[in-house]
Amino acid sequence: MSISKNNKNISFDHTWGGPLQVCGKGMISEKDLEVDHDGGKGRHWIDDYRGVEFSKGITEVGPGVLEAFPQLDSIVIHYTVKSIAVSPELAATLRKRKVLVRGWYDSYGERFAREHGLEFRHADIVVGWAYDNEHDTRTRLEIRFNGQGKPYRFYDDICTGWAASNNGGGTYERELDENFYEGETLETFAEWFTRFRDDILRNEDLAYYFKTAQKR
Repeated sequence: MSISKNNKNISFDHTWGGPLQVCGKGMISEKDLEVDHDGGKGRHWIDDYRGVEFSKGITEVGPGVLEAFPQLDSIVIHYTVKSIAVSPELAATLRKRKVLVRGWYDSYGERFAREHGLEFRHADIVVGWAYDNEHDTRTRLEIRFNGQGKPYRFYDDICTGWAASNNGGGTYERELDENFYEGETLETFAEWFTRFRDDILRNEDLAYYFKTAQKR
């Protein structure tokens, strides 16, 4: 994780094989891209990232932020984001690169994709974590969406590896009915996935998804 020199409320998470996650609260500006740990690259520490995710809590993306990603091919926009500064030049670049927008139904992210002629796909939803003390295993459940927008279940098992610095486990996928959300609430959904019950019952993102998906 790197923290902005300009705004201590903004940090950046480096996900293995995934987008750069912009975390925090409020607005992110171009100045926030200056971080403490940049490997001596200055602003160029983000040059290799092909995706950027504006996570829950980010509300505004200022001018120059998206332009700073020369290899950009995907953007994840949480429903807390209300505006992203886009110049005519940036809009043309996004269309030329066919940048994929991943966001939430009935949110700014979906409107952003539509207004700029970009493909839209729903963002992945972290459902929760389950713990198996007997086998010393933690399991993360997500609802993900494939290239055709069809939902499926993604599981990530994490267990103790062969050394203190090593994790074992693995990932696997399971099918999910395309209209699984119809008639569902957090309470009814929790009955299907009892291992994750407590996390489901307090999952604001999942509640938002059920509400918006059921209106479409």
